[in-house]
Parts: sequence; structure tokens; C-alpha cells
Amino acid sequence: MSRIISLETDYESAFEEAKKVLASGGVLVYPTDTVYGIGGDARKKDVVDRIHKIKKKGETPFSALVGGIGMVKEYAVVDDEALKAVMEVFPGATTLILRARVDLPIVQDGKIGVRVPEHIFMRKLSLSLEMPIITTSANLSGEEPPVCLEDVDKGVLEKVDLAIDGGKTLHAMPSTIVDVVDKKVLRVGVGEIVF
Repeated sequence: MSRIISLETDYESAFEEAKKVLASGGVLVYPTDTVYGIGGDARKKDVVDRIHKIKKKGETPFSALVGGIGMVKEYAVVDDEALKAVMEVFPGATTLILRARVDLPIVQDGKIGVRVPEHIFMRKLSLSLEMPIITTSANLSGEEPPVCLEDVDKGVLEKVDLAIDGGKTLHAMPSTIVDVVDKKVLRVGVGEIVF
């Protein structure tokens, strides 16, 4: 079982330990405003592959959690139309699919999914490390996404390097996913739809 640190009782330690895990190419389970996520450095193919194995998921692309709009512009092409969507939904519970500016292992067909969550902990980590962090729900493929740490599959927890307990998530349901490039809603969740 991986180590578990509570945000409520040990915020600073959770932040520092999570930072070390991510900086060293490790993988952690973490809370967001929507559901619990599993993530690591989105720039590293071995990390992406490891998370696919943990989730028992095929090659479906993951999105990147980033700390703010400046980082969105670093990894995605933000033209006028995309900027309108970005300003409307970030921070928040919507994932936007945009044209990729950088060829990361999570990019597919020239597109990248990005999200700036309402949950400040992961935004601070991303900004502190200047790192796009893989964001995908911390469940086995096909299972329900967890809304508290107790819901995370024990097999998932055994395979990650650290788990952050942030209590029950704010929205307790997944993000909305909007493909801004193709003007399609890919998943209706708790977040805003920009069309």
C-alpha cells in the first residue's frame, strides 16, 4: 500500500511529498474538485505508460492538469476562439480539448486535453514544478470514478507512490469534456459547456 497523507492534518507535508514524487517521475493519487485523479509528469512517456497499466486502460489519451491559463498557453494553441472558452471555464470542472502546441506523450491527433481545476492543491503543485500533470480518474478502466480516497481501488493504491487524502470531492462527479477544435461535447459532467 502506498503512503497516504491527509491534507486536513498535514497539508505542508502532503505538498512537499507530492512535489518530490512528481519531480522524480513518480505517480500519485490526488483529490480534485470533481473526482480523485491519478497522475504524474505528462511530459514523460514512461509515466504515461505506467498509468495506463495501473488503470488497465488501452491507449486512450489522458488530459493534463495545469496550474493556470499561462500554462494552458504553453501546451495548447490558444487562438481567439479557444481563449474565449478558456476564460469562461478555467478554473473549473471542464476539460477542454485544444490544438497542441507541444508534442507530449498525451497528445493525440494534434490535440491535447487541459484542465485548470478549482482545487488549489494540484494547481499549486503544477505551478511550483512548472509541470503539466496527467489527470485521469483514479479508477480501473470501466469502474466508477472515486469521489473520496476510500473509493479508490486497493489495487490502484498499491501501485502508486503516494496518495493524498483530501476528503470528499466538491462536486462528486467527473468533469465535462468539450472538444473546442471540433466543437463537440465529449462528456457531460459537472462543468460548463462552452457552446
